Amino acid sequence: MKLATLKDGTRDGKLVVVSRDLTRFTDASFLTPTLQAALDDWRRIAPHLAALAQSLQVGAVPFARFHEHDAHSPLPRAYQHIGCGDVFSGPRDPLGIASGDGASVSATVAVMTGDIARGASGNDARDGIVLVMLAAIAPEVSLAAFSPVAVTPDELGEGWGGRLAQPLHVSANGKPVALQSGAGDLASAVSNAAKARPLHAGAIVAAEAGSDAQALRAGDTIRIEAKDAAGHSIFGAIEQLVSANP
Repeated sequence: MKLATLKDGTRDGKLVVVSRDLTRFTDASFLTPTLQAALDDWRRIAPHLAALAQSLQVGAVPFARFHEHDAHSPLPRAYQHIGCGDVFSGPRDPLGIASGDGASVSATVAVMTGDIARGASGNDARDGIVLVMLAAIAPEVSLAAFSPVAVTPDELGEGWGGRLAQPLHVSANGKPVALQSGAGDLASAVSNAAKARPLHAGAIVAAEAGSDAQALRAGDTIRIEAKDAAGHSIFGAIEQLVSANP
C-alpha cells in the first residue's frame, strides 16, 4: 500500500491512503490520525490500512484527487533519524539556503522501521523495515526532503530485496543529470544503525547517498523520482526550488 501525509495546519498532518497510480487518496484518520500513530501500533493498524487501500483501488470508499504539492513529508517528525539531517521538508517545499551560498543535494532511498532491537541483523533488520521512500539530502543545511508517498515493501514486488532495484531519475532545471542506481542495501543500513542503539517505531534510516550530488544555487530546481517497469512513478516526485533566505 501507499501512504502519505497531507498538510492540514498541524505539525504531524493527516494520514491518507493513496491509490497505486498516485491519482486518488482516501482519508485514513478515522483509523489512526497520523503515520506515527500507525507505526506505534503497526501490527494492529496495518491490516486495516491495507483493507482501506484495496477498497480505494476498486472505488468502494470516498476519495479525492491526490496532489503531490499538498503532501508533507510522509513522517513530518521522527524521533530517530540516521543519515538524513535534522530538519524535514515537504517534497515540493522550497530548499532554503543562506543568501550567496550553494547546496549539494544527493538522491537516495530511506526507510521507516518498526521497533528493532539493538544488535538486530540479517532477516530481523530487513523484516523491521515497514515503509520505503525516496530522499533528497542537503548536508550543508542539515535538511532532508522525502517523496510524497511512502510504500510498503510488498508494493515493490521484485523491485525490493532489502534494496530498491529501480534507478533514481535525477534532473536539475528540467534536464536529466543522472540515472542513479536505487541505493545500497537498506537492510544492512538498518542493521548498522541498530548496532549502537535500538530503533523505535518510526525511525528513519537513509542509505548512503550516491556520488552524483548536484551542486545547486538559488533559482535552481532539482527533481528526483523512481519509476516502475511500465514507466509509472512509484513514490511521486521530490521537486524543490532552491531559494535564498533573506
